[in-house]
Amino acid sequence: MWKDNARCAVGLSFDFDAESLWMGVYKQDYPAVLARGEYGARAGLPRILKILKRQEVKATFFVPGYTAEKYPLLIRQIDNDGHEIAHHGYKHENPIKYSLEEEREIIEKGIDILKAITGYAPVGYRLPSGVHTPHTLNLLLEYGFKYESSMVADDLPYMLKIDDSGKQILEIPFSWELDDAPHFMFSHKPYRTGMSSPSKVYEIWSAEFEVCYQEGGYYGLTCHPQVIGRRHRAQMLEKLIAYIKSFPDVWIGRHMDIATHILETKSLD
Repeated sequence: MWKDNARCAVGLSFDFDAESLWMGVYKQDYPAVLARGEYGARAGLPRILKILKRQEVKATFFVPGYTAEKYPLLIRQIDNDGHEIAHHGYKHENPIKYSLEEEREIIEKGIDILKAITGYAPVGYRLPSGVHTPHTLNLLLEYGFKYESSMVADDLPYMLKIDDSGKQILEIPFSWELDDAPHFMFSHKPYRTGMSSPSKVYEIWSAEFEVCYQEGGYYGLTCHPQVIGRRHRAQMLEKLIAYIKSFPDVWIGRHMDIATHILETKSLD
């Protein structure tokens, strides 16, 4: 199923939300809270990019348009390092509150901003707030997206059916267990302790990879620069990547490459 007959595939992804997370999801725009998102840009992202370069792996960065507007040099650096830039809304909004035309505008705006920086339109999409509208998937097909990565219905990539039309789009799933935010991110509202030790999370993440490798499956890790980018957590992330790389026949690919391989080889049929 996997490229070059690899035993399993690994997709490393980072949601570079920066301040947009707090403005969009939490509706908090005062400086002390926005600074948490700014940390992701100032300290977390550069640390992550250095790790990926040392480990010689490529990843996918889902970026809201607002973040790209505010930090175009960082987006250009991500792109220049060979990582994928994918779509993550505009300001981490919940599209269920918007009309069809408003949702279309959000998607178009994100495409235009990212394309102006990277030179290419994104082919992947991750819901900024984890909620589809009745129009979302049709809009993604209309704008030429190859895949989306927001659902949790399987361990493996799968074709996501769109209503009763017979149309479908490739889903590259994520999981909350393999997301850094539930483990690490503290929030007053809704309240989350979010202060797990890296050793605990490493145990969960490495164990999940070991079983994935045994099954010949897909392992998708989702992280956020403002969360995983803290020194002690970034150190754990690099340890995990090195551990994954120590196994033979593991394909670590960008989501766009995984999607292209699946769609071209029809390996899900």
